[in-house]
Order: sequence, then structure tokens, then C-alpha cells
Amino acid sequence: MGTTWKEAMRQFQGSFWAAIVIELLHCLASYTMNAYLIVYLSQDLGFGDLRASTLAGMLWFLGYFLPILIGALADRYGFRETTVASLVILTAGYILASRVTQYPLMAGALMVIALGGAVMKPVIAGTVKAASTEANRSLGFSIYYMVINVGSALAPFLANGVRLSTGKPALIFVACAVVEAVALVVTFLYFRNLPVDPAARAKSFLTVMGEMVVVLGNARFMVTLAGAAAIWGLRKRWGLEGDALVLALGGWLLLAFLWDLYGPALARRLGREGPPGIFDRQRLGDVRLLLFILIFSGVWALYSQIWTNIPLYITALDPAMKAHIEYFQAVDPIMIVLFQVVVGKWMGRYRPLPSMVAGILIGAVAVTTVDLLGSNLGAWSVGISLAVWSVGEMMFSPRMVEYVSVIAPKEKLALYIGYGFLPLAIGFGVGPSAGAHLVRFFQAAGRPEGVWIAFGAWGALVAFALYLYDRAFKETSG
Repeated sequence: MGTTWKEAMRQFQGSFWAAIVIELLHCLASYTMNAYLIVYLSQDLGFGDLRASTLAGMLWFLGYFLPILIGALADRYGFRETTVASLVILTAGYILASRVTQYPLMAGALMVIALGGAVMKPVIAGTVKAASTEANRSLGFSIYYMVINVGSALAPFLANGVRLSTGKPALIFVACAVVEAVALVVTFLYFRNLPVDPAARAKSFLTVMGEMVVVLGNARFMVTLAGAAAIWGLRKRWGLEGDALVLALGGWLLLAFLWDLYGPALARRLGREGPPGIFDRQRLGDVRLLLFILIFSGVWALYSQIWTNIPLYITALDPAMKAHIEYFQAVDPIMIVLFQVVVGKWMGRYRPLPSMVAGILIGAVAVTTVDLLGSNLGAWSVGISLAVWSVGEMMFSPRMVEYVSVIAPKEKLALYIGYGFLPLAIGFGVGPSAGAHLVRFFQAAGRPEGVWIAFGAWGALVAFALYLYDRAFKETSG
């Protein structure tokens, strides 16, 4: 491993390593907060499990969704400037979170933190891509992913140490603010913008915003998608359950289809030249990217169980584990810190998609063993399942970002990398809720242990879908 680091030091320039240090500090802060966040919100602030989960899910969703917007702006305004803005926002958000205890104010503080984190994500990943070559890109992304896990490996110990030594869990947020402030100093001293495609710098703000839509489709498609999302999101408020929900969604999609058929004719009858804007037929954007996003959302929905249902399972199995619950979050990143570069070099011999399929299957095996180990060997043994999961994660996660960067047009690099975070947004948005419903279903059926087999089947199904995707796009998927 020493030789690998010496070679890497010579292969990459100064801004690459500055970006890596900034990412390390940012991840240390982020995962320090997350290591105890659910318990803090639910028990220390008294919000209860449901409202705490809602807040945490909203934080994670926005943290991964907003990079879609921010990535486009980073291409236009520069990576260094965007990084400075991110760290200022993050520091302010953590300080605010340390001082509030009421639900609406804490929600606002977490949204500020989500915004700051979203600004950071595509910038650092884009710097890794821009500072690497075809020959060392796989190593560059492996180093990038490894330092994320260095931060996340140290974070549970920092969170636990601050919490137990001071008796004030809110000071965890203060520690996070200090770490982000140090990253801001590193940015000012060492981080410089790398050369970018002149076409990206020359674009106007409106052009950048338009391109964000074009990646997924045209405005008509986005309206249809937004309408369907609104119906789903407001289904309980509107009393839409069962057949009523199916009818509402089906009716909206049928209306969109009929508008596609008759909208252009209506435009001509109104004397318009061509069918601009609302009279366009729906059109998908980069279908390859869209399908990849959809499939990989299932991977991260499964991963979200590590932060939700697995900790809940451990504390239910042995309530004494609550005092050490942060330590379970360290198993995955410690494994990745120790072995990511080795696995990255090994997986660099293979195409990204088959590597990801194999990694997802290993993850599926890992989640099926949670109850098998826990109920027979005790709560601590769940760490073995988390270690097995980490092996699969080392195979699929860094290669996901690499794959998106490969299929991205060079003038839209950060934009595409921003969209590469959408599977995490969707997965963390729906995964906790879907997992909770599965747990309740199997509990009601008198077979609570069956949920872990269901999670394993979930992973296997996602792996099979990605295998079919690879066969469909093999000639163009790298």
C-alpha cells in the first residue's frame, strides 16, 4: 500500500490533494453529526422516533438531491468559489443546530446543513475527475472514496467522545462547525481552480438552468413528473389510498399522454409556429443516465437500513448497546479505509458495471445474515454483517461515481456528477420508510426475522436489474 501512495503522490497535482483534505474534514463533520443524530432528535430533544426519522430523512434527501442544482452552477462559477460558499453555509448551519431545541427551528438548521453539504459534493468529485487521467482515474476515485470513509470512521468516536465527556450532545454540532472552519482555511490556502472547458464558463445562468432540465427531459416531462410526485407526496392529506391513489396517478398520466397527442394540434390551431414550451410532446433526456439512476436508487434504499433499521434492531436485541451504538457505524468505514485502495486497484481491471453487480450481490448476502448472527451470537456480531456489506460497497460505490463521470459530456461534468447523487437522494428518501413498512409487515405476520431475507431479495433484484442494464448498454457503458 505504501508504494501505491508514493505513486499516487506523483500522479496527482496539488489541487487534487487539497480537495481530498477538504473532503476528509467535511466527511468527519458530517458523519460526526449523523452518528448520533437519530438518538439526539428522538430521545434527547423528545421529538419521538417518527418525527426524528422524518427530519433525518429530509436532511439526507436534500443533501443528495440538491447537488443536481449545485453541480450545474459549479461548472459555471468555479469549483473553488463554490467550495468556499459551501463551507460558510455548513459552519453557520452547525452553529445554529447546536443552539436550537424546537422542532421547526431544528428542521431549519438541518436544511441549512443539507444545502451546504449539497454544494460540496459535486465540486470535490468533479475536481477528482478533472485532476485525473484515463490511466489513473480509477485510483483517483478510490482515494476519494477512501478518505470519505476515513472521516466517517473517525466520526463515531468523535461524536461518542464529545457526548460522553461533556454530557451535552448539542456540542457535537459545535465540533462539526470547528472541523468545517478548518476545511475553509485549507480551501483559502491551497485549493485552486483547475482548467475547465471554456464552453462551461461561457454559459449564462439561464442556459445552465435549462441544461439541468434537458438531462432528464424537456419541460413537459418535468411537469408530468412533478405532478405525479405531488400526488404521491400529498396522498395522505388528500385521502388517496388504494384504488383512489391508483386512479389519481393513472388519471394524471393519462391526461399527460392525451396532451402529448393533441397539444401540438392545439398549438397550430391557436396560430403558434411550432409547439414551444407547454405544447411540446414529452421527451426523455439521457435515457442511459435515467435508467442507471432508477436502478441504483434501490441500492441506496437498501443501504439506508444501516442507519435506520439495523441500529433499531441492535438496541431492541440488547438495550445496553445504546451506549455504544455509534461504534457500529464505524465498522463499514474502517473496513473501507483499510482495503479500499487494494480493492480499487483490483476492480480497476474490470468494467464498472459488472464490478457493481458483484458488489451489490455481496451486500445482499450481508443483510440476510443480520438476524442470523444477532439472534444466535449476540448484538455485537451484527458487526460481521456490516463488515461483509463493506466489501460489496467497496466494489460498487466508487465505481458508481466513476461511471457517471465517464458517460458525462465534458462540458457538463459537474452537472452529471450532481445527477449521480440522485440515486442516493431517492434511496435515502424512500428506503427508511419502505424498510419500516417491511419490518411492520413481517412483525404482523409473526415472522420478524423474515424481513432480513426480504432485504436480501431486494438487493438481488437490484443486481439483476443492473445486469440487464449492462447487457443493454454494454457497447457504450465503458
